[in-house]
Amino acid sequence: MDKAFFKQLDQQHLSADNRRHIKTILGVLDDRYSEITASGNLNHYQDYAKLATLDESPKTYEILSYDIKVLSDNSVLSFYKLKEKNSNTLSLRSNIWLKSDENWQLIFHQGTPVISDED
Repeated sequence: MDKAFFKQLDQQHLSADNRRHIKTILGVLDDRYSEITASGNLNHYQDYAKLATLDESPKTYEILSYDIKVLSDNSVLSFYKLKEKNSNTLSLRSNIWLKSDENWQLIFHQGTPVISDED
């Protein structure tokens, strides 16, 4: 499986234009989606499906490092360091992408703030 393909999926998901529209976000998420937020909360697809908007100011992100691990023929783990340019903060992100009906959708996401950027 092609790392560049999954990086493009993650970049599209992070796009400020796409994140303004809840229907666009829901189209990326599998209906079994779960997320562990940076604050430690657990959210599910149904939590987002109830929202009219994300109530999120547009942010600009830059992926600083990126890799994938193929879990099966129809599932891939992507993980990367992400810089939020406005606040200059870093986080570590992991996603599990699941292929169903020829489409890749997110079934899991976790974002963890980076306290110190000592690699």
